[in-house]
Amino acid sequence: MTTRFAAVWMWLALAPVTAHLRSGMEAQAPARPPENVKVLTDTPPDTLRAEMQRMSNALGVECDHCHVQGNFASDEKRPKRVARVMLTMTKALNAQHFPKYQPKPDDSTLGRVTCFTCHQGTTTPKT
Repeated sequence: MTTRFAAVWMWLALAPVTAHLRSGMEAQAPARPPENVKVLTDTPPDTLRAEMQRMSNALGVECDHCHVQGNFASDEKRPKRVARVMLTMTKALNAQHFPKYQPKPDDSTLGRVTCFTCHQGTTTPKT
């Protein structure tokens, strides 16, 4: 009877811990791969997310400036379409003028010229 009581007590004591650990594992499930990527197609998903964060910082905006919340793949917002043109320009500038540039580990993968080069924290490029 004592062994049985100990087993029940152990189960009752550990059930919340097990549930908590299980919920933590579910929270760390891999994020969905990005959809509707047209310019940075050769960028791995984790790198792409970090690059998007750099873009947000460079323009001083949040994700919803360019993206429709709940539908990041949507092309509904004009700033997203403009950003693609700007990214294409940035990639061309880097390819033409800085072809041998190697970014440091936490630097932008776009190259030496980035969104911050011109925007410096605002949506309108600085002159």
